[in-house]
Amino acid sequence: MFFGGFPGMDGQGGMPGGMGGPGGRGRGSRKDVDTTKFYKQLEVEKSANDTEIKKAYRKLAVKHHPDKGGDPEKFKEITRAYEVLSDSEKRSKYDKFGEEGIDGDGGGGDPTDIFEQFFGGGGRRGGGGSKKKQKTKDVVQPLKATLEQMYNGATKKMAITRQVIDKQKGVQMCSGCDGRGVKVQVVRMGPMIQQMQSACDQCGGQGKSFKTKQDREVLEVMIQKGSPDGHKIKFAEMADEHPDADAGDVIFTLKQQEHPLFKRKGANLYVERKVSLVEALCGFELEITHLDGRKLLIKTSPGEIIKPMMQGFDPLADDEEGKMEWEVLENCHCPGIENIARAETTDIDTLKKACETQLKRKGIDVGCFTVDARGADFKQCTREEAMAAKKTKAGSTTYMLADPDANKSGRVMKAVKGEGMPTYKNPFVSGDLFLVLTIEFPESLPEDAQAKIRELLPPPLNKVTCKQDDPEVEIHMLSDIDPVASFNSNKINMKTGGGDAYDEDDEDGPRGGMGGGQNVQCQQQ
Repeated sequence: MFFGGFPGMDGQGGMPGGMGGPGGRGRGSRKDVDTTKFYKQLEVEKSANDTEIKKAYRKLAVKHHPDKGGDPEKFKEITRAYEVLSDSEKRSKYDKFGEEGIDGDGGGGDPTDIFEQFFGGGGRRGGGGSKKKQKTKDVVQPLKATLEQMYNGATKKMAITRQVIDKQKGVQMCSGCDGRGVKVQVVRMGPMIQQMQSACDQCGGQGKSFKTKQDREVLEVMIQKGSPDGHKIKFAEMADEHPDADAGDVIFTLKQQEHPLFKRKGANLYVERKVSLVEALCGFELEITHLDGRKLLIKTSPGEIIKPMMQGFDPLADDEEGKMEWEVLENCHCPGIENIARAETTDIDTLKKACETQLKRKGIDVGCFTVDARGADFKQCTREEAMAAKKTKAGSTTYMLADPDANKSGRVMKAVKGEGMPTYKNPFVSGDLFLVLTIEFPESLPEDAQAKIRELLPPPLNKVTCKQDDPEVEIHMLSDIDPVASFNSNKINMKTGGGDAYDEDDEDGPRGGMGGGQNVQCQQQ
């Protein structure tokens, strides 16, 4: 930027011949500029920081907003003042050159849009709008917690050391740059005068000088009853301090430790125990020391039989969130239900994924979809509606949401109601305590004992119709065999390629198709 005039100009800064110009003032009669107007309009001191300016603007904006009956012109004035003073670059220009230094930098947004001024204009404003005040970096610290602490609640004292501003010395305006963050150097180049600015070397371009010190504080971390694993406990603005930024947060993340007896899933607790066959058939009593020290005596009801858990069901397995189970109905469609979407593909995995992701995000809950040679049609309905509307159609396959209660009876486990974990939002409501029971069978039984048990138990399900003395009947006794070892031992014999299992040794004639041999030709009929 160039300031001042050329030789031959008059004292008023005009061009020869009397033509005045705003950029042609002489050095000897430079007009004083007003650099306090915008501060007065926002009713703040010139030394106010970003937070004070924002608070002042919000207060005045609500008071003078046209929608609240305020003066539109007054609102435009304070909006213009805030737009300049909330931008560090514009504010620096204004503090040195007044409004003339920022002419042409005005924003293009709607001055009556109060949310645009508070939160930024979403990219519509030219030259940059209000800037959100930065925060110092958050401090995230894992915090180990036992299951007992998460069940009963606990308080842990954690010491932190952080950098804080020395209040005794305070934050002072840099004397080297008068708080502007830049130094201006005037350089004469022949008839011209050039002003060059560079970051202040005394304050590093911050415009302020301050001292920090280390401060050690002890925080009391409250672990609430029923807190979930990974729960975050936040201490607001307890991280390092900086005069131009809000202090970040200190966040403790709970890390649940493994327990030797209990396993947790949500608000439920699980205990693994072994029971003998006689206990499974005739009942049992067992003692468990709970997480709060109470002794629980758990008994089966008279005549109750303990059954093995359903095969393939793991109550502690992680649930796949959003995973949908489907029932396949061949040669079936649902013409009575309107199609909500259509896909050209017939890849079943892709169609299932679409129901769980794209269509779900659009608010479409697919109850079934039908696939034929042309593609797939998706229908928004319940399982009951789809079942009622299904019709027979050759070549069509319908994938219907599986009945969530289909395997309910197989999932039922023995449990003690209300003895699980307290729930986080309401510690007076608790989950359940489930017993994962493994039945231990005896290695063998005497024949007379087996005969007595057979008399007491229901009749066998498997009945033999063949006779042992029949010459066509082969009798085999069961053996104990490891299926993994059996599979591995036969791997080599299951490989294909590399010749036949048995190579024929043809000694009567030459091999191959050369002479003496008959070429075999196959033709599709």
